[in-house]
Amino acid sequence: MRHKLGEGKTKIVYAADKPDTVLLNFKDDITALDGKKHDILKGKGRINATISAKLFEELERAGVPTHFKEYIQPNSILAYKLEMIPIEVVCRNYAAGHLLTRLPMIKRGTRYKNPLIEFYLKNDALHDPILAEDHIRALGLANEREVQEIKNITKAVGKYLTKFMAARGLKLVDFKLEFGRDKYRKLRVGDELNADSMRLWDLKTGRGVDKDLYRKGAPLSKVMKVYEESYRRIIGRKP
Repeated sequence: MRHKLGEGKTKIVYAADKPDTVLLNFKDDITALDGKKHDILKGKGRINATISAKLFEELERAGVPTHFKEYIQPNSILAYKLEMIPIEVVCRNYAAGHLLTRLPMIKRGTRYKNPLIEFYLKNDALHDPILAEDHIRALGLANEREVQEIKNITKAVGKYLTKFMAARGLKLVDFKLEFGRDKYRKLRVGDELNADSMRLWDLKTGRGVDKDLYRKGAPLSKVMKVYEESYRRIIGRKP
C-alpha cells in the first residue's frame, strides 16, 4: 500500500520507491467552475494519463525539461518529485474562454501574432486571480530568472505542440502549464498535459475536442466521446 502524499480534484500523489520520485494517479473525476461542478467519467483517468505521458515524452525529446519518467498502466505516471510553484501559466495562441469576458472587445478565435502568456495564482478559494510578473516576484513565488525561464519554456512548449497538433488535424488554441523545482532547483514542467489543460479545435470545422464541452453543460456521454477522440487523435489508436 503506497503512502498518499496529497490529492487534488483529478489526481492523487503517492510516494514512489525513490525519495526523489512520486506516482501520479489520474482519477476519473471531471470538474469545472473551481470544483463546484463535478462528475465521474469512467475511463477518463486512463485517457488523461496516457495522453500526458505521450506529450511529456514528446517534449523531453524536444529538449523541454519535464517531471516525466515513466508511464505506469493503466492510469499513472512516475515522475520526479517537484516543489510545485503555485502558479498556472496560460499560453494563448487564439482568443477563447474567459479572456473574452475580461476583454470583450476581442473577437473569439482571433490569432495573436505572438503567443499571449498569462499568470494566475493557483488558489480555488480566490478563483485563481491573474498575476502580473511583479506580483510573482513580490509574493516570493519565483525570482526574475525563474520567471523568464518559465516564459521561455512555455513558448518552446507552445511552438512544439502547435506543430504536433496540426499534424493531427488540431489547432492548439491555448494551454495551461504548471512548473516545479526538482531536488537540484531545476525548473521542470509538471502536472499534466491533456484535454483538461488545453483547448483543441478541429482545423477544418473549429469544433472543440477538449474539456470545454463539459464546461458548457453537454451530456456526459458526449463529453466522454470528446475525450476518446482526443486520445485517438493524439495517441493514434482507439482508447
